[in-house]
Amino acid sequence: MAFEKSKSRQDTNLMFGRHEISVSVKEEELNEVVIADILKTALPVHLKNVRDIQYLKSYKTGKQDILYKTKKVRPEINNIVVENNAFHVVEFKKGYVFGDPIQYVQRLDADDDELSKLNQYMIENNKSALDKDLADDFYTFATGFRIILPHYEERKPFILANLNADNTFVVYSTDVFHTKLMGCYMTQKSDKEYEIMVYTKNGVYYYEWKKNNSTKDNIQVVLIGSEPNPLRKIPIVEYKLNKSRLGLVELIKSQLDTLNKITSADIDDIDQFVQSLLVFINQDITKDEFIDMIDMGAVMLSDSVGTNVKADLKLLSQKLAHTETKVLYQRIYEEMLTIAGVPKMSDRSSGGDTGLARMAGEGWIMADDRAKQDELAFKMAEREMLDIALDICKVKSNSGIKKLSVSDLDIKFTRNKSDNMLVKTQSLVNLKNAKVPPEVAFAVVGLFSDPNEVVKQARAYYGDDFWKDDEIVKEVAQEFSQPIE
Repeated sequence: MAFEKSKSRQDTNLMFGRHEISVSVKEEELNEVVIADILKTALPVHLKNVRDIQYLKSYKTGKQDILYKTKKVRPEINNIVVENNAFHVVEFKKGYVFGDPIQYVQRLDADDDELSKLNQYMIENNKSALDKDLADDFYTFATGFRIILPHYEERKPFILANLNADNTFVVYSTDVFHTKLMGCYMTQKSDKEYEIMVYTKNGVYYYEWKKNNSTKDNIQVVLIGSEPNPLRKIPIVEYKLNKSRLGLVELIKSQLDTLNKITSADIDDIDQFVQSLLVFINQDITKDEFIDMIDMGAVMLSDSVGTNVKADLKLLSQKLAHTETKVLYQRIYEEMLTIAGVPKMSDRSSGGDTGLARMAGEGWIMADDRAKQDELAFKMAEREMLDIALDICKVKSNSGIKKLSVSDLDIKFTRNKSDNMLVKTQSLVNLKNAKVPPEVAFAVVGLFSDPNEVVKQARAYYGDDFWKDDEIVKEVAQEFSQPIE
């Protein structure tokens, strides 16, 4: 059996993460001419990234290499099965890490009212839905882009939007601090004509680019306008899954293609067994006689006179050992899940293992550890976005936020809060007895998505002295240990 691919498909398979765009330019050197020269360097790299991004997006939606499978032997039997495990892996990660809204909670002596205001502004911006959409890019091809700008409405001083990675890129300096020099967003005006909006800390520049050639020497960009940047910060934020910008889909692509190949070959084998070739031994038969035999469902054989070989009819077939194929399939499938950090679904409803042992054996503890790494990568960009959001709020007189800073808060991801609830509740009581403040204790035990809001609700319901009574503390833990919408 032979599988053939076009040359372009082979080229797109060679992906090892998105290329970072970096130049040997200092921030203070940026001007209209220097930015134009940087764009000539950046655009070819961005276009290479775009080709990979578009391929990985299509792959995740089901346009996978198996669709281009061909067979040289018996080409009429050519089943193509797409087992879209890429979709399964990405959707699991999105649901597991970003299934519940991200909350901003008190880290130091932050003002509760200002912190509540910030969370409310994020709700007004539908940030939880934006996070899930961004996570799709984050896991598929390892980069996602978001922009934050001032807004005129009183109910939300800033506005958030996710940007299409096909049209967005960020340029960094090669200095030791890896300084972000500019954020760029392209708008297509015609078939091959683009407008590029470039944000630097001090200005916003608009360039026109005609896409006739993607090599640096032939790229021509023309400045068509500029204006000051009142934010004094670059509002385009890049979210990176890892340093190499290596997405989950390309990370497990070899295993995904192999699983598609095994399943398609299995189905081919079934068809070939059902449609086995007939071999006539020591028997001459015409085409018309064969057609009549098929119609009647019977065949008559006669031994040739004067020969010792008897006439016979056999099926020419060779069937795969599906038991061995299943073992190979299962090994590759489990390898794929392990690399991606996705737990395997178990069909056991009961057993002698403890809950913790089963969680470890089925990969849930590994999945949680991987999720924590993803959180750290996401938080790095999230803090950059929050810094801009708080600056906008402090400038607007009616925002209700004047002192809050990024260092005053922590970014909390919510997953399963009900596991080991008895242990967590007892830990809460122990922290109370150790005279740990309730805001800190509630954040440490991991029972709540927004500990500060729970403390406020507990004080309103039970009174200011609720933290002195062990029984009330346990009741609060059980009452409010569900994620807050």
